[in-house]
Amino acid sequence: MDTPSPIKDRLYQIIQSIPESIIQEKIAESPESLMQEIFSKTDIDSLDGNKTENYETLAESLMHFILTNALIPSQRKITIEQTELDIVIPDIRTLRTSNKDAIVILFPKTENVKSILQRLEKILSIQPIKENIWLVQKSSLGLPYKTYEIGDSNSFFHIIRDIKNAIVGKGQSKFKIFKV
Repeated sequence: MDTPSPIKDRLYQIIQSIPESIIQEKIAESPESLMQEIFSKTDIDSLDGNKTENYETLAESLMHFILTNALIPSQRKITIEQTELDIVIPDIRTLRTSNKDAIVILFPKTENVKSILQRLEKILSIQPIKENIWLVQKSSLGLPYKTYEIGDSNSFFHIIRDIKNAIVGKGQSKFKIFKV
C-alpha cells in the first residue's frame, strides 16, 4: 500500500477540483492536455524534497490515474523475482507469456545513473525486449532506453499516445474499449 504523500495529496486535490465530466471528455479527446493542465496546477517546485523524486512521483501517480480513467489495462507496483516494476501494460500475465506485447514503465526517482542501471538490469531479466522498457525522468540522463522527460522537453505528456500506438493491433486491444 502506498504511504501518504504531499505530492499525491496535492494531485488528488487538483483532480477533485475538476468536474468528472470534464476529466472524461479530456481523456477521450486529449489526454495530453489534461495531463499538462493537472501537472501545471500542482506547482511541484513549491514542495519540499528532492526535485527529481517529486517530479517523478507526481508523474507516476498522474500516469496511474490517467491509465485507469482511460481504461487502458495496466498494473502498478508489481514485484517479480525481487524486482519492483512501477507500471506494466497491460499486465503481468502478458509480460510473462508474451513479453513482446508488454511495456514496463520505470520512474527511477533518482539521478544516480548507477542505481538506475542496476534496476534496469534486473528489469531486463524480466522484460528482455529493451524497446519495451520506457523511462520517465525529470530530465533525460542519456540512457539507451526510450525516455520521456517531465521537465525539459515535456515529452512525458505524449506517453498515452505512444502507449495506444504500441498496443494497437495486439491481442489486448482487440475489443477497442479504451477511451483514448
